[in-house]
Amino acid sequence: MLFAAAALLLSSCSDLKFGNAFLEKAPGADMTLDEIFSSKLYAERELVGAYASLRTCLTVHSNNGHYEFQNGGNKLGWDNLDAITDIIQSHCTWGGVIKTYYAGQYNAESENTGYGKFGFYPDQEGAWTGIRRAWIFINNVDRVPDMTPEEKTRRKGEARMIIALQMHEMLRHFGGVPILREHATPENDVAADYSRRTLQECVDFILELCDDAAAELPWTVSEADNGRMTAAGALALKARVLQFIARPLFNASEPYMEAQKPSASNQASVKVDPKYMTWLGDYQENRWQDVIKACEDFFAKNQENGNPYNLVLPETEDVEGYRAAFSCCYADRTSPEIIIHTGRAIPTYYNTYHRMYFGLTDQGQAGRGYGGGCVTLNFVDKFQNADGTASDYRKWIQTNGHNGTLENNPFTGKDPRLYETVLIAGDRYRTRVAEMWVDGQEHGSGSNPKATTGFIIRKFLWDYNDAFLNKAANSAYIRLPELYLIYAEALNETGRSDEALKWLNMTRNRVGLPDMTLEMASSLHDASSLPDYPECGLKGDKCLREEILDERAREFCFEEVRWFDIIGYKREDIFKESLYGIQIRLVSGKAEDNTLVLSYSDPALDDIPRMWQTRFSPKWYLSAFPSNEINKGYGLVQNPGW
Repeated sequence: MLFAAAALLLSSCSDLKFGNAFLEKAPGADMTLDEIFSSKLYAERELVGAYASLRTCLTVHSNNGHYEFQNGGNKLGWDNLDAITDIIQSHCTWGGVIKTYYAGQYNAESENTGYGKFGFYPDQEGAWTGIRRAWIFINNVDRVPDMTPEEKTRRKGEARMIIALQMHEMLRHFGGVPILREHATPENDVAADYSRRTLQECVDFILELCDDAAAELPWTVSEADNGRMTAAGALALKARVLQFIARPLFNASEPYMEAQKPSASNQASVKVDPKYMTWLGDYQENRWQDVIKACEDFFAKNQENGNPYNLVLPETEDVEGYRAAFSCCYADRTSPEIIIHTGRAIPTYYNTYHRMYFGLTDQGQAGRGYGGGCVTLNFVDKFQNADGTASDYRKWIQTNGHNGTLENNPFTGKDPRLYETVLIAGDRYRTRVAEMWVDGQEHGSGSNPKATTGFIIRKFLWDYNDAFLNKAANSAYIRLPELYLIYAEALNETGRSDEALKWLNMTRNRVGLPDMTLEMASSLHDASSLPDYPECGLKGDKCLREEILDERAREFCFEEVRWFDIIGYKREDIFKESLYGIQIRLVSGKAEDNTLVLSYSDPALDDIPRMWQTRFSPKWYLSAFPSNEINKGYGLVQNPGW
């Protein structure tokens, strides 16, 4: 069984190392527990190995043709989680998104191969490996002779946070999962309970780990230790966990689907009622109140420590200043916005920083990877005009016609985050105009297009290949704006919409957008088309709820946030909506002498249809467990519908 292998021989090899060489890959060797915990050096390496299991939002290709780390390279068969939302249409034809999700072929058998959005096996996502290594560290570090008691306590807190993060990731993908409270040994493994636990038990376990870690960890760390877990990260993770379970997917008067019955082979091993593995049993507003308290605890503690976590503000209040500030807030691992981050040292690929499937080629052109990051027009239109009014591509076309110049095109004058997030035709890339039109350098040829929607991801894709050469790839896991927006969401859902606006506007104002009001939210969104949630007692303004979700999409796109927002609110309507891109053609002129004229159209993205647009089932909200694991009979119950 997955959980039964005893971890007596361990590799201290990892792709992480703290200190000045923060994420530098270090050599390792197989060692026994006695050897590992005979010295501080070896013990620290074991903890670093647990850190190396943490998930990153980057899909990375190394210079030798291998995928550089297990939890980045093979998720969704080398594609991006946002590709199964409304903001990306993948054209990576051999990836798991097209082969399994769009085609409707995903099932429990898919998880045996690692083509799901979360690999359950240790050699896929690394969650269980990380949890085991963290417990091994906690259970053995006290015998290290050359570590002080203070060092041991702090490192235990870091290990607890690693376990909490891994459990949180599995909870978001599966609901309740088995709970591992110590590492397996030949002596205790036979008697251990590896059955699936309830959703509430898993939440309580994660919160317990966070509380214990918060008591053991400092609020911040030095730059040399940047990337290590902190008490701030523990409190932030609490808020995110509580937010996820407070949403309608789990917090409702009825489950999103009827629970599966245990298989015959599993029956005797199942210890809890399966329906509570993916449902909390009722709707309770106090779950939202818990979110509010968790956020307020973070804010109070941050203030007590001198507010070291704060928004990155622009040096100049213009588009370029806003763009630079926004880029810094997620790309710079020392950013005061980043509360938890994961990262890796990425070997170069033809002198590039790192190669992502929505990234650079060896010639340095953007969007010429494998078509995985083709951004939809649906998403681009979520970026409002700079004055806060709705962005509407089709309305622009109706007013101006299909042709546009560099100074006048459908995507000028928008929220500055758009230009740091998405590569837009006519924006500057490297030292020239981005050629996003058919046969342009960034788009690709008509017979071999890579930017098939007319847009590609710019976020994480810096203009100059060697700007970050041999430096850590930063993956911001929780940033301060997320705490602001979690707080705003919880305030809204408990009937405090006016207060919620203050926290929403903090993220808007730092990129120059005007204050959002309830009246503006109503003008931006059609309340009649938004779900009502009669199975919940939500008190939130529907249009403000939608605006908060849109703000989260704009702020955290490609950071693995949008999927969980969609499923958390059971947004079947978003899964079913038609997706669009744009087709841009060169009419006349040249960019270099500012005579460029482009024509725009908006074709539907129906060349690669998504099964759930016509045959949606709520079962898609959570992943399936691998059928191979279900069949082992240790008490793992399959998720509803799979």
